[in-house]
Amino acid sequence: MAWKNIKDHYRIGHIVKAGDNCIKIGSPYVSDILTILPDGSLKWGLLGPSDNDDLARYHAEMSADPAKLRELYHAPDTFSISLPVYTYQGAEIIEKQCEAYDWPNVTHDGHIQYENTYSRHKDEVIGWAKHNAALGMKMFRRHIRETTQRLKEQEIQLAKEELILASLDRDHPHIPCPTVNDD
Repeated sequence: MAWKNIKDHYRIGHIVKAGDNCIKIGSPYVSDILTILPDGSLKWGLLGPSDNDDLARYHAEMSADPAKLRELYHAPDTFSISLPVYTYQGAEIIEKQCEAYDWPNVTHDGHIQYENTYSRHKDEVIGWAKHNAALGMKMFRRHIRETTQRLKEQEIQLAKEELILASLDRDHPHIPCPTVNDD
């Protein structure tokens, strides 16, 4: 998927990035104004067709020659410079390449360099990853405490219902209890 080929060929001034099996053209506020599919077809995003002159031009030029768009989509991108940039996923610190640092620039593989997930400084990304893991631990500890408390409350309620049924069985042994299935 060659986001840069398309951006350069059609002189796109908007943000162009890789999506899930597609390329998306968007803005800082709307990431999927126009989507390009692998077969060279286009679709407008949730906002529908745009009145923006540039977006209308992109759509018209791409629609005029779907074979060219498909060719650009599948041709490998070439980059004039490859700068290292870092991000993380869980405990994995990932080095990617880019032509220019910082938002709204895109990595060679088509991902936007958000300010809180990409940095040219590996140590900064490691700090973010550690901070995110610590916040996750804090959140799940709280969820476990809350769930444990709810479980205790439910066990108390269950014991009360068991006492009620035992009392009814003792006081009225001649009336059977209808069968209740546990789900």
